[in-house]
Amino acid sequence: MDLPGFAIDESLVSDAEKLAFETFPRLVEAASAQSRADAAIAFADLLGSPGEFTQYVAGSSADRLARIDRLLRIFRENVELLIHKTWVEKSDEKRKEKLLEELAAFEREFREGSVRPAFKRFVALARSIAQLLFGGQSRAPDFLLYCFRIDPKLGLFFWYVGELELQAHEQGEELGEELLTMETLIGVYVLSSF
Repeated sequence: MDLPGFAIDESLVSDAEKLAFETFPRLVEAASAQSRADAAIAFADLLGSPGEFTQYVAGSSADRLARIDRLLRIFRENVELLIHKTWVEKSDEKRKEKLLEELAAFEREFREGSVRPAFKRFVALARSIAQLLFGGQSRAPDFLLYCFRIDPKLGLFFWYVGELELQAHEQGEELGEELLTMETLIGVYVLSSF
């Protein structure tokens, strides 16, 4: 059985959260910018607080850019705090420094509009964050089930990250920048909300 089916059968997600498994494909397959924005809002509402993500895709271009700028700053500050506060062995200091460098590179690429490299770097950052939070468990075959049991939204987020990895691996350069931007923005929003 696939993970979404298992999560639903085992009641690891609420009825509302079940919709995430249906909404993500709508986001990926959207044919127009408006339908993609609508699907992104619906999906982000399931992973975060309903109504909050709308501000990053609606309104005037100047307003959206200012809000996204603030979101990126909050994201960077939250991830930096997580990296600095997470206990690591002395031997892991280089990995910690590398992660801070990756965070800075991600922010720079996203702000500059280098969507593909920023997308890939975001997925790698999300995986590194999982490793910081959960150690070796983050590489275990049952990691997602573990996350769903801790918090369904956490499980949905890391399921989402896995879907992004799979999508990038299978479709690569075929993915449109509009989709990659929206998917990255959703991920940044969710991690900024934890």
